[in-house]
Amino acid sequence: MNLFRIDFYQGKTDEPDYGQVKHSLVDGTNQRAIISLSVSADKLQSVSNYTREPKRLVFECFLTDWIRDNILSGEHEHERYISHYEIKAYRDNELFFTGIIDTSQLSQDISTNIIKITCYDKLKLLSVYSDLERWYSSIPGSEPWDILVTYLLHIRLRIPIRTPAASRFMLPVRDNALTVCTIDYSDMYALPALSYVSLTIHENTWYQPKYGYRFTLNDIHFMFLHKVVIHADYGTGGDGYYQCRLRGRIVRIFNGICPVVQEYDSQTGWDTLEAVDNMDGLISFFTDKGIAESTLDELISGDTIHGRTYDSNQTPDHQVVATFSGNIYPSYLQPGQAYINYTSEHTGMMKVLRAMLMLYNATLYTDAQGRIILANKGAYSNNIIDIEDRDVVSFVLKRTSQEEPKVSELDVLAGDTTQLQEIIKGELMGFYESRWSIDAVIDQLAKYDLALQSKIRIRDQVYAITELAQDYEKDEYKVKAWRIT
Repeated sequence: MNLFRIDFYQGKTDEPDYGQVKHSLVDGTNQRAIISLSVSADKLQSVSNYTREPKRLVFECFLTDWIRDNILSGEHEHERYISHYEIKAYRDNELFFTGIIDTSQLSQDISTNIIKITCYDKLKLLSVYSDLERWYSSIPGSEPWDILVTYLLHIRLRIPIRTPAASRFMLPVRDNALTVCTIDYSDMYALPALSYVSLTIHENTWYQPKYGYRFTLNDIHFMFLHKVVIHADYGTGGDGYYQCRLRGRIVRIFNGICPVVQEYDSQTGWDTLEAVDNMDGLISFFTDKGIAESTLDELISGDTIHGRTYDSNQTPDHQVVATFSGNIYPSYLQPGQAYINYTSEHTGMMKVLRAMLMLYNATLYTDAQGRIILANKGAYSNNIIDIEDRDVVSFVLKRTSQEEPKVSELDVLAGDTTQLQEIIKGELMGFYESRWSIDAVIDQLAKYDLALQSKIRIRDQVYAITELAQDYEKDEYKVKAWRIT
């Protein structure tokens, strides 16, 4: 019958009437309370945009006393033009939209007493509060789901509003083996060019460096320390002179494979062995950064953490290499520079959210109940909905235009993200490469229960829906979809 109902309910969570319907606009068979109504499409979005546009519903109605007193008056608003009252929209008694009212876009035609109200799903809150920041390094790391949930929590700390969310996300898997860092120490054995002097490596010093890992929660350290003493014998019968060279490295590994290297290098002048053979400066390099001296004797060559293997190997007198093998998609993220500089520096939550969605090729959208859904872009439904040929009003097949992902957004993560960016760029390009897509119009809304990521079969080909709009007047779906078989 295409009859609409819009319920205005109390959305301010600290009010005693929270959740109660306070006013309704109800279409009748012979009289329409809702003069016009339009709703934008659901979208998964493209490669380069990882925060989906909020779904928008716009409707017109005659001004009522309740709308004048509670919506137009400006007396019942959160900050930033968000009404205390939220809406639920129904078509033929079926809920299809839940959202907030943007009071900054209210308009009233005085001559007709018609008011236009613009509503958004609660993804709009993310852009309204895009300036929120967080001190991420106050915890060892955040799971992808926590990135979204914490963002929503910080919004609730600003205004008393419900922000329901659900996860349909699974950590992607892409196994790889790579080098996290290489520490070259061959130059420590280079003998200076001194005439009439016999130069040798002092036999009583270390011949091999100490190196290895320390694992604590999500904090991964790879450490290296070495000492080389060079003896200069002048052939005069005395003990000669000595020079001591010290090298220390602390490699902190963030986000699975993103290193930050801290360096210590020291070289003494020529003096007696007793005067130069002193490691206090090297030891202080570690202890000043919270690494106890005893830890340096407890380093391990490698281990497996969160299903990922960290290992190390040495080419004697040349270099030490720290390696990684396993899933390059980190289980925990460590955004912001505060992890590195040990400060309470805050990082923009929107930047972190965008980086998380890009990293995992994930997306956000809302369902009819207003829940924000976190999902993998490639997580299509299991069931295939067959579309009858007679219900396909129009059908256009075309090649999807290729976009180059802006993986520099991953720079917000702690550590050197160069390798991670290269891998993710390749994964995203591969995901979108050579895709065919369709623009289709499908008749009969009630006949087909379509949603984002639904799989549909048209003319023996299967497609996954990436954009979906309902035209209620024409009783049609407007569909964009990727071909997946």
